[in-house]
Amino acid sequence: MTLISKPNREADLFRSAFHYAPIGMALVDLDGRIMVANPSALVMLGYEEKELYSKTYEHITHPDDLEEDNRYVKQLLRGEIDTYQMQKRYFKKTGETVTVLLSVTLVYDKEENPLHFISQMMDISEKTQAVHEVKQLTKHITTILESISDAFFSLDEEYRFIYTNKAAQTLFRKSDEELTGRNIWELYPWLVDSVSQIECKLAMQFREQRLYEQFVPLLNDWFEANLYPSEFGLSVHFRQITERKRTADKLLESEKSFRLLAENSSDMISKHDQNGLFTYVSPACYTLLGYRDDELIGKSPFHLYHPDDMQRMLDNQELLYTHVDENTITYRIRRKDDSYRWFETTRRVVFNEGDRTQTIVAVSRDITPRKEIELKMLEQYQLMHALSHTDELTGIANRRTFDETWNHEWEDAQRHHMPVTLMLGDIDNFKAYNDTFGHQKGDECLRQIAAAMRAALKRPLDIVARYGGEEFGIILPQTSKERAATIANRLLEAVRQLKLPHSQETDHPYVTISLGSATWNPDCSLSQDELFTHADKSLYQAKDEGKNRYISH
Repeated sequence: MTLISKPNREADLFRSAFHYAPIGMALVDLDGRIMVANPSALVMLGYEEKELYSKTYEHITHPDDLEEDNRYVKQLLRGEIDTYQMQKRYFKKTGETVTVLLSVTLVYDKEENPLHFISQMMDISEKTQAVHEVKQLTKHITTILESISDAFFSLDEEYRFIYTNKAAQTLFRKSDEELTGRNIWELYPWLVDSVSQIECKLAMQFREQRLYEQFVPLLNDWFEANLYPSEFGLSVHFRQITERKRTADKLLESEKSFRLLAENSSDMISKHDQNGLFTYVSPACYTLLGYRDDELIGKSPFHLYHPDDMQRMLDNQELLYTHVDENTITYRIRRKDDSYRWFETTRRVVFNEGDRTQTIVAVSRDITPRKEIELKMLEQYQLMHALSHTDELTGIANRRTFDETWNHEWEDAQRHHMPVTLMLGDIDNFKAYNDTFGHQKGDECLRQIAAAMRAALKRPLDIVARYGGEEFGIILPQTSKERAATIANRLLEAVRQLKLPHSQETDHPYVTISLGSATWNPDCSLSQDELFTHADKSLYQAKDEGKNRYISH
């Protein structure tokens, strides 16, 4: 039987970790020449082994990144730093660039003489591209907002200006510097108690989009406002509609005036009978929809609506007849060429003299460019929201999401008298793991454990978050102490099944975790902070009793 010494076992372990690492790894001599690279690095850079070993790292480094890289290398050789990390671009064999997160460590021999460098490369090209696209989208939206003739501005939750486009600055007759940070109601007291203030408060309170019209005596104009609540406050699209209001008023004066105005309006003006069928369509319908008026008279507009908007349009028409009032709705409508456009239509029920029958008068316009801006803004918000609530390394919820969810679930448990369990987890001997395999391997370990724990939680309402370095927080709503124990054992087993090799210095051959929890139920007198403290103490007890176990309070 052959005995393998500990140094040989460690060397074999290093060679195995080096060869099978999912990230690129390379050994580089002190002159910068690449000595050996693992398969992941070769695939990342597109070289064969012999091709890469004839090059130095400078040959394949983007010129704009070389100065910073060389500066770090010199600091390593002078002993000023032990390791460094930077974002860097390499040239692939094809000439394309790949962006990586580079970590470099200098290795010494027994006499403390420098031997060579260990480089670890994680491909972050997709993430870099995503960040670039967000910046480009933001720039594009800002350019559009600055070029439109309608006023657009944003208020924070205290109703202070945080953004105004040029049209808004013209409307308010103040510069961006004079508006930013100022409360709109203090700056314009004549708006206090107006429909603007009422609608803004409703939009902010109920977090719902609002649309309203207001006559401003000081400007002698009618304005229409669209309010869009968001995480930061309120965005307002404000535009003058004086001409449209005057048009609508004149339509009611006489049929002659109606047709004169309708046929010279760029908006599509239509009349509908009590069944919703077209009885009149202005010539603008050909420009906007591609139909002649005779192709629409006697037909229902419902066959043109987008299927996803059909029910809303039916409900809106019923609401219009019920309240006998004016309303405005946005929707998608099909042109004659089968393409869809976003329309905004204001409709009013008018009583005909004599027979008192009802006619719907509608003023419609194409708002596709404006709607595209709104959708792009929504896309940007959703992307930024996801980035701000997800842990960048592991892809699970981050500390911010954990805190928000924990506060919400605690309040929900109190309100509905339902149990809630808070569980805290920690990777056992993680420092030893990092010291043995390096931080890049440690990051990969964190990612695999996070994924395994998330997969082990079966219910959508259960959440696992990265609470700190190697610490995890698990929130289990509507979960008793007994059920929490079942879930904890499932989490422990999920991590064990990964069979991630651990350092030889630990008690376990594979990476494990420890878990501690505390459960609140309607009979419990613990406060939210006290429950957290009990869960933390349970985790420490699990650590003290040998790790790789679960303790509950």
